[in-house]
Amino acid sequence: MMRQSAQPGATRFLGEEFNPFLFAFIGTDRHGGQLSVVSALARLDLDAWAEAAMLARLPRDVAATKLSVSLRKFTEIPQIVQDSGAIAIRLIALLPQHGPPLNMMAAKSGRIAANSGTVGLAILFTLSLLLGLQYFNGTTHAPLAFGARAAMPTFVAAATARPSGTPP
Repeated sequence: MMRQSAQPGATRFLGEEFNPFLFAFIGTDRHGGQLSVVSALARLDLDAWAEAAMLARLPRDVAATKLSVSLRKFTEIPQIVQDSGAIAIRLIALLPQHGPPLNMMAAKSGRIAANSGTVGLAILFTLSLLLGLQYFNGTTHAPLAFGARAAMPTFVAAATARPSGTPP
């Protein structure tokens, strides 16, 4: 029987760097089953790899607090509920650190907000300029005054001529 293997890079796509965290032992449930992080997150109806990636981007203390809150939901395993903080700290230490520190992200978002304000002003200025040009362009082609028939082509002058005897 031929065994199919995963495509190269398939496990890397799933976040192989998260394996030590995801497959770490948490505790034993009341049926004797061993609870790992991946099984705990699955029981909470969470995507384990997405959750691991999100936790890895957070500061360690914030990630540990968030994970501890999730672990407290496993009330059928008293050890986890009692030691959720310590277990979470141990597990978060297994995550790789990703992304810039939180204070760098805040500074970068401030620069983005400042740049978007500048772009908004540039767009507003451009629109004002275009509307102004359109206004001035429209005033140079003002309609001819009533008495300026001499400059009109003869077919236009004939079409706009009044019958004799009608008041102007």
